[in-house]
Amino acid sequence: MSDDLFREVDEEVRQDQYLLLWKRYGVYIAGVVVAVILITVGVVVWRDMRQSELEANGEVMLAALAAIEEQPEAALDQLAALGDEGSKGYRLLARLREAALLSERGDARSAVAIYDTVAADSAHDQIYRDLAKLLSVSHGMSIMDRGEIEDRLAPLVGDDNAWRYSARELMATAAMASSDTPGAREAFQALVDDVDAPAGVRARAAELLAILAP
Repeated sequence: MSDDLFREVDEEVRQDQYLLLWKRYGVYIAGVVVAVILITVGVVVWRDMRQSELEANGEVMLAALAAIEEQPEAALDQLAALGDEGSKGYRLLARLREAALLSERGDARSAVAIYDTVAADSAHDQIYRDLAKLLSVSHGMSIMDRGEIEDRLAPLVGDDNAWRYSARELMATAAMASSDTPGAREAFQALVDDVDAPAGVRARAAELLAILAP
């Protein structure tokens, strides 16, 4: 009887650990927004439209970013307006930042809806549409079941996709969050063994494998 009790307590502790790990790593990809802003500014924005329009859009974007800390509602309004009416590159930037801000405030559903809008917008290059799909999962894991997560990530895990390693990491995280320990171990082990995977991805996978060890 006591052995059964100890096993039950141990399992509950493990489940708590998995939940904490999921909360820690499930949204790590949010940081990629910073990188995509730099990429987009360099590749899309400056070729987008006339310089005068770019300067006007840039001023609105900077004003919105400056207002985030003290006037978040005003910042959201500015970002939403720019996302609807700005030039191509700034529309993308504004929507990604608006979604990230909503997620930071705990409104995952609204954030996912915006990412889905970006992902469905054929005006954007495929790499940014795929990024939006990835971010929709990263910021929406708390409101999605494993099936939805895997369906959303399925187009991104192929060897030819730029975001494949991040997508595979989220797949593994979803397995862990759903208490599929064998599946999580297998997925994280595959990342550890992949010499082409980014160092950060492999390091996180190795850390989680150690925690998931029997």
